[in-house]
Amino acid sequence: MGGMERMIRRFVNIVAERRSSDMYTLHRLDVSKHLFFPSTAAAEAANKTNGKVSILPWLPAPTMRFEPSPTTLWDAGKLEMFALVSPRSCEDRILCSNTAGHTTLYDAYWGWFMPMAISVARPGASEEDLYVMNTSVDLGYGLSSFADLRNGPSSFDVLRFGSLGSDRGWRWDPLPPPPFAGNVRSYTVVDGGSTICVSTREWRQAGGGWVLPFDGAAEYVPDLKLWMGFSSSDSQQLCAWDLSGVAKDDKPPTLEHSWTDLKTPKEWSPSRISLINLGKGWFCIAKTFRVVNGDDGGESFHLDSVEDKFAVLTGIQMVNRGGGQDDQEGIEMIRHKSIRYMFTDEMIRWVL
Repeated sequence: MGGMERMIRRFVNIVAERRSSDMYTLHRLDVSKHLFFPSTAAAEAANKTNGKVSILPWLPAPTMRFEPSPTTLWDAGKLEMFALVSPRSCEDRILCSNTAGHTTLYDAYWGWFMPMAISVARPGASEEDLYVMNTSVDLGYGLSSFADLRNGPSSFDVLRFGSLGSDRGWRWDPLPPPPFAGNVRSYTVVDGGSTICVSTREWRQAGGGWVLPFDGAAEYVPDLKLWMGFSSSDSQQLCAWDLSGVAKDDKPPTLEHSWTDLKTPKEWSPSRISLINLGKGWFCIAKTFRVVNGDDGGESFHLDSVEDKFAVLTGIQMVNRGGGQDDQEGIEMIRHKSIRYMFTDEMIRWVL
């Protein structure tokens, strides 16, 4: 990468769904080729001249295809979730699960599968823990595939190794439900992952009465000592907050920086946004857009007003031009390349 500190990851993983079937395909996009210039200077020069969004005519060749698991549960075979097991340390291990609870780990580097894919790290290990929440999959009509209907569903479980009668092995133990309910609006971790911060759609008194100011997940960036995410009040604003006092001192997050990563026409309505941390201050921003017609200025839409649906992936670099690591004033966002992929038979569902 032309004299710059190298990012940890080489690929972003794109999971696409075929319109003609329930099959999902995994594509691995080389970020150095598609999302970043060879140097920071080249990126800054490109921003001064055009800064246009290039067209990605097709996705990279699929490395794996995923089909729904056979099941007797009603409408439960469709794959519903893909995630990286250790996003801050490994780009290859992908967890895939459907609403029936069938879970598999796929290693994209070695090309092998492992059923019941739960990554369990010993205490003190460098590998990340995996928190499993909402394991009681709601199938509608008040039914749950994992729940004991007599005791109600469990929404927080721990995978524990120990004795169960005469047998020893791994088993799921339900934990008391967390002190929140309803739809989780935003979430992140602090204190090295030992504290989970969550905001829901309901107002509750929590210390000073503040809520997490970002939409979805916020990524902690150790090199900047800040948390990055998209503002809950303006989804086009990429922001950096200081959450260091949230867990211990109950201090509300402090907004340190705000940037517009991509200027878009008014009729582009974002429907999904994700921030992928590539390591060492490098990020991929993935946004899914609708193109909306009408005189409402894009504030609302109907199905018959949607013309197109596409995804835009943007590579950005965070640079600290200040006097040292603790100098937050000198942090800048450098936009590199943006590519647009139009949805035809394949729609992008996850970018990991």
